[in-house]
Amino acid sequence: MKDTIKLILVLTLICAVSSALLAAVYSKTKAPIEAALEVRTANAARDVMPAGLPAPEKKVVEGVAFFVAKQEGRFAAAAVEGRSKNGYGGDVVLMVGLGADGKLVNFKVVAANETPGLGTRMSSDAFRKPLLGKLLSGTWKVRKDGGDVDAITAATISSRAALDCIRDAIGKFNHAVAQLQ
Repeated sequence: MKDTIKLILVLTLICAVSSALLAAVYSKTKAPIEAALEVRTANAARDVMPAGLPAPEKKVVEGVAFFVAKQEGRFAAAAVEGRSKNGYGGDVVLMVGLGADGKLVNFKVVAANETPGLGTRMSSDAFRKPLLGKLLSGTWKVRKDGGDVDAITAATISSRAALDCIRDAIGKFNHAVAQLQ
């Protein structure tokens, strides 16, 4: 009986020390990780903006972060993250650039865990370039679902997830466009 209590106390002490160490490491690394994420997000937003625009300014509308670029004081473009839970490997996050002219400027994969060589091709020029300049009011669906976008060969699920992200970003943009201008 005494050995059992002794063992329980030792294991409890080990768990308490381990928990304290994990909490200390978390508190030390939380701020640098958040800062790196903020920089990565801002860089992705800049990458999906039209060339020649000044650096975008971050603006939060109803809890959604937008990166807004203005030219000569007028709204020129915005970037916002679009999300989908329907990727082949889980969640997909794209930074989507949307122009003042109502067209898709560009998009960039921020986070995805898709199949290497297949789903990861959603950032390839073969999939991305035909979408650039497409009206935001379009269907944004793959041909198999009644749309007009060619899916990535052998990666229809990833193609759908990318288009889900774009639709999500367009929805956020349309909801907040008046406040961004």
